[in-house]
Amino acid sequence: MFSENFHKIATYFTETFSANYISLTILVTTAVSITYFLVISYIIIKMDKRYFIRKKISGDDAIDKPLLRSWNSSVAYMVKLAKITIGIVLLICGLAMLILPGQGLITILISLSLLPFPGKNKIEQNLLSRKSVRSSLNWVRIKANKDPFIFDKIDNH
Repeated sequence: MFSENFHKIATYFTETFSANYISLTILVTTAVSITYFLVISYIIIKMDKRYFIRKKISGDDAIDKPLLRSWNSSVAYMVKLAKITIGIVLLICGLAMLILPGQGLITILISLSLLPFPGKNKIEQNLLSRKSVRSSLNWVRIKANKDPFIFDKIDNH
């Protein structure tokens, strides 16, 4: 049954689209996937290792105040708008990757870190409670010779 359906689909595509179109689609999809992986890896590497700690830290380990507060209000507004736009795009991509190949949960986690909304921390902590998400994030950082993320004490699922 599977091979019959696969044969029907393959026949449909080869009759409907030219070989050049199919090759171009495969090439573009591969290029976008590689670029996406590089961009997400870069974001993970550049994040502060303490980003996912929600408790206030005092002393030398305190996290600095956001840079946006010291900028001109119009520049800060544009940066916030860009973060929200990128966050929405990544959220849509992450949701698609729950069905399609890719790191859907990690993409959703990164998109949530860019979006301001009520309940954000609870959703992030729910995603971070998955050992596979934490280990994937830290795997990228370790490969880049960066310290692994420090997480709040959370239950493993």
